[in-house]
Amino acid sequence: MQIDERMLQRLLAMNDEQLGRMIQKIAAESGIDPAQLGINPQNIESVRSALGSIGEDELEGINRLYEDYRRGKGNRK
Repeated sequence: MQIDERMLQRLLAMNDEQLGRMIQKIAAESGIDPAQLGINPQNIESVRSALGSIGEDELEGINRLYEDYRRGKGNRK
């Protein structure tokens, strides 16, 4: 999954419950245990704020990290 500016804006337009579910879905599809994320109503605003401050360069970095993790590189130390 590539996250571009358009996708980011769609995520930010979601209500808190939708955003939380989407983050958990993305995590699960990536092989991350969604329970480990600790997404809850108390911290979703912090997640939303962090997403809202992401720039284009950071999006590219996030996409690279995501792809590395999906390929198994994220599990290595």
